[in-house]
Amino acid sequence: PITSVNGHQIPQSLYRKMVAFKTQLAQSDLNGPNGLIAQRDSLRKQISDLQKQGQASTTQIAALNKKIAALKPGPSPERTNLTKQLKDTQTLENNQQVKFNNLNQQYTDLTKNVIPQVQTNINQSQVGNDSVTWLQNDELIREWLAKQNSHVQATVNPSTQAVSRAMAAFKTNVPKTSSYSAFLSKDQVSGDDIQAMMTITLRRDNMQTYLASQVVSPTYQVLARMMTLDTQQHATKILNELKHGGDFGKLAKANSVDNQTAVKGGSLGWLALGQYAQNYTAANVELWLFDPSRKIDGLSPIIKENGTFRIVQFLGADPARIVDATTLQSLKSSALTNWLTEQQALPGTVITPVDQNKLLDPLNIPPDLPLGAPGGGPGAVPGGSVPSVPGQP
Repeated sequence: PITSVNGHQIPQSLYRKMVAFKTQLAQSDLNGPNGLIAQRDSLRKQISDLQKQGQASTTQIAALNKKIAALKPGPSPERTNLTKQLKDTQTLENNQQVKFNNLNQQYTDLTKNVIPQVQTNINQSQVGNDSVTWLQNDELIREWLAKQNSHVQATVNPSTQAVSRAMAAFKTNVPKTSSYSAFLSKDQVSGDDIQAMMTITLRRDNMQTYLASQVVSPTYQVLARMMTLDTQQHATKILNELKHGGDFGKLAKANSVDNQTAVKGGSLGWLALGQYAQNYTAANVELWLFDPSRKIDGLSPIIKENGTFRIVQFLGADPARIVDATTLQSLKSSALTNWLTEQQALPGTVITPVDQNKLLDPLNIPPDLPLGAPGGGPGAVPGGSVPSVPGQP
């Protein structure tokens, strides 16, 4: 196996299939008929067409102004008609400018940010690590699903029809320089292999959607403060002081290495489930805080997390506290990531280290997957050059 989750082995044969799938998916997302390069080219054409329309509007406005200037002074039906035409054309020009600005912003972001980032990520290390992480995550998801009711299982597990639709889209978006059958042959995988990988992908997407739907406001929140110490010995000393009446706020300001909270006496404020996991990319503290047995002013034992040592104090709870809109949206967007962080922190969860030799074993890597990120400037793509951003109309 390349790794295992709670005693369940993930064989490298499964890993090889996921790497092949994710490599082709990434290449199609970039170079496929519906990929980012095609979107970029479509935007470029829309911008060019809009420039021509803008120039035509500018010419028409100039002509209308000239006609109005040539009229005899005073009101007339012709002046009224020309003035209306001028106003309508000016409105049209303004709308064209707004649309142009929006398209140009999308084009610039796609060319300078999105495409380079996607291209940078198409390399053996990135795709390999992403693939093994997805397989580990899917094991955690399936273990959790096995304990849920049939409705939740049906919501998260993709239907046969959903998998079929996704497979059809996957096949359609293979770059025109290749084909689906050529991909299967090149990477020595079968259609059933890729369908299995698509099922994992859809289950992951469905899990994110389901978890996001569970993030609501108002919701149960806890009030807490925390200090972070750099050594076990230091943490033991501080915890002993706290147990003998030490002032948490003062001790946090003087000793905590978490600058973000130290200046506030260790205050974490009010936290909804997932918020701590999102802020600290860890959940050991969160699991302690959200234990229903917590008592007000209770102190945690020393909690080891992210290579540091935390001491937490539970200050209170609100069963139905409002979550502000920005935080709520953020928690929804990262619902799966936060959940996985929490699952990995649960007592009994054991994920063995990835076998690095198998991770980059040439037998597990598609022949066309680059060793490192490809060179080139922003927006560089295989077989294409960086287009210039069209000027404004």
